[in-house]
Amino acid sequence: MSLPKHAVIFQSLHQAIKRGDFKVGARLPSEQALARRYKASRPTVAQALRELQRLELVERHRGAGSFVRHAPLAKGTLGLLADGLGATEMAGPISAEIARAARAAGWDVLMGAAVADRSPDAIAREWAERGVAGVFFAPVEHHPVRAAVNRAVVERLRHRGLAVVLLDRDIREFPERSDEDLVAIDDFFAGFELAAHVLERGCTRLAFIARPAFPETTDLRVAGARAAVERATKARLDFVVCEPGERARIEVLLKRVKPDAIIASNDATAARLLQTLRELGRDVPRDIKAAGFDDVRYASLLSPPLTTMRQPCEALGAAAVETMFGRLRQPRMPARRVLLRAELVVRDSTGGK
Repeated sequence: MSLPKHAVIFQSLHQAIKRGDFKVGARLPSEQALARRYKASRPTVAQALRELQRLELVERHRGAGSFVRHAPLAKGTLGLLADGLGATEMAGPISAEIARAARAAGWDVLMGAAVADRSPDAIAREWAERGVAGVFFAPVEHHPVRAAVNRAVVERLRHRGLAVVLLDRDIREFPERSDEDLVAIDDFFAGFELAAHVLERGCTRLAFIARPAFPETTDLRVAGARAAVERATKARLDFVVCEPGERARIEVLLKRVKPDAIIASNDATAARLLQTLRELGRDVPRDIKAAGFDDVRYASLLSPPLTTMRQPCEALGAAAVETMFGRLRQPRMPARRVLLRAELVVRDSTGGK
C-alpha cells in the first residue's frame, strides 16, 4: 500500500537532513519549489514540513521559510551559582527565568552553595558529582581577591568538562575579556544613555560615583557616560570612588566639582547618596539631578523617585538558557557576549518626564 504524498515528502526530507544534505541552519527549498519537485500541492508540502517541525528538525519563520534546526539536546540538569547577584534584587528574577526557560525545554536547574567561602576544587567536584552539563555563574564581587577566585572557579568547572555561561559580568577586570560566554546588559550603552539623558536636561558638570572595589560593569558604565559627555559642548565628567554615606567626602565632591548631576553606579549607591545630599541641604532635582542603575523595587519609592536604567531580568534569564544550549551543542565555537539593552526609566530625581 503506497504512502500518502505528504508522508513521502516527509520521509525524503527527513532522510536528506539526517544525511547532512542540509546543514544546521540551512534554508530548505520553498514550499513552491518543493511542490514542483514532488508534483504535489503546497498544502501537502506544508503538512510534511509541519511534521518535521513537530520533531524539532526544522523551524519555520513566516515570510522567511523553513530552516534546519540543531539536533535537540538530550534532557539533563544545569547548575546556577548566583553569588555575584546575591546582594542585588536581580538574582531572584534572573534565576527564576533561567529555571522557567530550562524547564520548558525539559531541563532541571539546581542552585549551588556560596562560592566565596568554598574552594574552587570543591565547587567543581560538587557540580560534576551532581551530574550537571553546564553551570551559570555570576562572578563574585565582594571578595578581597575576587579576580583570582572567579578565574579559578571557571577553570575548575571547565576542567571537569562542564560548560560555563557567565551572568552580569566577566571574570576579568575591564578592559580585559575572558574566553567564556557572557550574558548581561550592555553596560557601556546604559552609561551612555543615562549620561545623555541628564545632559539633555541641561546638566554640564557630571559626577559618577561608585563604592570602592566596584565591579567591571562600573568601568563600562563610566566609559559609556564619558562617551556621551565627550559629544556634548562644554561638559565634563568626574569619576569619584567613595562611600555615598561619607558626608565629608561628598561635601568635598560638591565643593570641588560643583556637579549639577550625579550618576551612581547602582540604585543602592544612589539611594544612600540621596540621603546624604538631603543631610547636606541639597535639593534633588532642583540643585542636583541624580540617577542610578538596575531599577530595584524601592527605586520608585525613594524621595524623590529615582531615575534609573532598568535591567530586563526576564529577558536576561531566557538569553542565558539559549546561550547555554548553544554552548552545549557547539563546545568549540568562539566565546559570545550577549548584551541586552537596559531601559531608561525617568522619574523625579532628574526632573521627571
